[in-house]
Amino acid sequence: MGVFVMRFAFLVFLLAASGSAQLKHYETVDPPRSGENIDQPCRYQASFPAGDRSVKAAWITYDRGPDITSFYFDADVLAFAAKNDLAMVLARQCPAIRTSEKGEMDMYPDHGLGRSLFTALDSLGEESGHPELGNAKLIVLGFSGTGAYFGHFVAYAPKRVLAAILTNPGQTDPDNIDKIKLDADGIAVPELIIAGGRDNVGGVVKPYSFYDNHRAAGAPWVYLVQNNIPHCCINNTRPFMLDWLQAVIDIRKPDAQTPLLPVDLKLGWYGSIRPCQTPFKDHWGLPLWNVCDAHIKRAEKSLPPNELPAGYFPTESLAREWITYIKLPDHPKTSFSRPDDPNFGDPTKPRH
Repeated sequence: MGVFVMRFAFLVFLLAASGSAQLKHYETVDPPRSGENIDQPCRYQASFPAGDRSVKAAWITYDRGPDITSFYFDADVLAFAAKNDLAMVLARQCPAIRTSEKGEMDMYPDHGLGRSLFTALDSLGEESGHPELGNAKLIVLGFSGTGAYFGHFVAYAPKRVLAAILTNPGQTDPDNIDKIKLDADGIAVPELIIAGGRDNVGGVVKPYSFYDNHRAAGAPWVYLVQNNIPHCCINNTRPFMLDWLQAVIDIRKPDAQTPLLPVDLKLGWYGSIRPCQTPFKDHWGLPLWNVCDAHIKRAEKSLPPNELPAGYFPTESLAREWITYIKLPDHPKTSFSRPDDPNFGDPTKPRH
């Protein structure tokens, strides 16, 4: 939904203005192959906050505007990556030849972008002296259209994905998030799905449908609503995001040479939410809603029956962090995918 083409000059500015300027960054360009739905060579860059230590996993982010691109340069994220032996990989927007929206990517990884990413990881690994990057497990973080893309990516390569974070996910049908069907390997991948209560681009209903469609099959997932937030501002979820990721890493024990460990749903806590309707709808005509109340319990069956199931948490502390956040009546607007149009995706404000 929407095209966020990041100019190289802006990336250079961010790099110079952040602590990541102390890191060496490696770049590679991967040309499309015959039959792939890719319109131009795809560009990637990587850094290694843990230095020479062997990479256990790679955090992949697409440059979908400054709101999400900043994760690649963020000091807290880089410290987290150093602690957990993660490589940081930034993939540039790579438009398709055939797409419903000019300049948009093809949201099916098996149409070229999945192959391109794996090829880029091999190249970046060889160039950097970290050949293990080519087989590393992946943390995938996507916003808007790439939130939907990484939902499809879990279906494409579930055994490679350590965790998926899908923020304000949305795309034109039939590529949208609620159309994704995962097999048992995909369902086992922990996912954090973040939606904005006032986001008329991605909405709340379709992301929740994706969550709920797989929850009953044992998906160890979390659904998080940012109350009164439009299509933006995922940076204020970063503390919870990092704590959730740490819990997932501790359980799944990522290593390039061994399979990821499963999450045991018999251990942990569960959450539920009570939505409160707003007078607004997303652009599909589906209702937008915030969260009026929420509960956490050690057993899912103990949750209030009149609330929507909304999350599995490996630890009590993580469950309490989630409920504290989700019960805030308003969440701060601290960053924007389109700084020149901060009202983008807000049904209550006119667009530029």
